[in-house]
Amino acid sequence: MNPISSLVFVLLLTVFPTQIFCQNLIAQACGYTSYKPLCLSTLQSDSEAKSAKDLLTIAKVALKHAGTKAQAVNAEVKKQQGSATDEGLKQALSDCAENYGDAIDQIQSSTSALGSKKYNDVNTWVSAAMNDADSCNQGFEDQSVKSPITSSSTTFSQLCSNVLAITNHL
Repeated sequence: MNPISSLVFVLLLTVFPTQIFCQNLIAQACGYTSYKPLCLSTLQSDSEAKSAKDLLTIAKVALKHAGTKAQAVNAEVKKQQGSATDEGLKQALSDCAENYGDAIDQIQSSTSALGSKKYNDVNTWVSAAMNDADSCNQGFEDQSVKSPITSSSTTFSQLCSNVLAITNHL
């Protein structure tokens, strides 16, 4: 490296050390996941993640986004319930609302466990939330109706998977 390049590099490190470190921390965390593009877009858009100093904070932010998505899916399910006319769809949506209600509770339990650094409990609760999402999806198949929430439900499961991958490296 020539002297001018070295000087520019050192200046960048002194001017932007936090930003460089945090972006590297996000990239490191997302490198553990199966859904890296989703992980990167989620964490890079979050100010708390962008200023994180450790992987635990990154895990907390990832879990927060999974919880937010669970609440959004649950709201979407309840909205769909109000307009459903097909009996099979009504039943599947009713079951799904219950499943996502449980998933929200489990994500909240995961958040408490993460705060207490009980990582095995986090994994248990997040896995249970993912199972609830799977049960919701299965309910539509059992009723032989098309799920109106497939995309949202898939994103929720992927966010949960990312949480598990990051938590496993704490």
